[in-house]
Amino acid sequence: MTLSPVADTGLLARLSLEAVPTGEYFRTCTPAGTLPLTPQQQRTNYEALATVSSRPHTAADHDLTPIRCLTIRPPWSDLIALEDDQVAKRIENRVWTTHWRGTLLIHAGSEVDLRALALAAARETLDADYELVRGSVVAIADLAGIHADDGACTPWSQQGCFHWELARVQRLTTPIPARGAQRLWKPTPKLLREIADANPYLSGRLADVKAA
Repeated sequence: MTLSPVADTGLLARLSLEAVPTGEYFRTCTPAGTLPLTPQQQRTNYEALATVSSRPHTAADHDLTPIRCLTIRPPWSDLIALEDDQVAKRIENRVWTTHWRGTLLIHAGSEVDLRALALAAARETLDADYELVRGSVVAIADLAGIHADDGACTPWSQQGCFHWELARVQRLTTPIPARGAQRLWKPTPKLLREIADANPYLSGRLADVKAA
């Protein structure tokens, strides 16, 4: 499976593994130089990426670990960590999907999405003096469901992506440093202990997960 010729196919591997879903990543070459794709061309490429990425991305879990972690670039991770459901980001946009559901740790990546910081919605939602958290677990949530692009189901939804539905989000008062990874990844027992020790109010929720 490859992207249509109008896309920058060199980005296929990156986007199909850990996408930052935006048409700005796609360009078409013309004699005058590289130009952004049309909305229809972007849509075609999103659909191609979704097909590539919809296959199961992990082997069967023999240990049935009911918790995963997802690395997300700031400020998106900070917007998810907000506990006010009226303004917080409760949809995570991905060009791939998964059958897995359960407790999801939100990990802030070390790389900041500078373009997102310039968005009015992000600036208006985060306090002016807010300091981005990087390279740490910042919140715990439930991955309640995933649906295909159905339009702007929330102000944070992105067209051409799978919309990951996040629920029961709790912010970590004390973020815990950790290295991220692509796709869904399993937190180590040590990381879970560190989260519980530094954030005692989450001990019960994490204990319920480990006992499941």
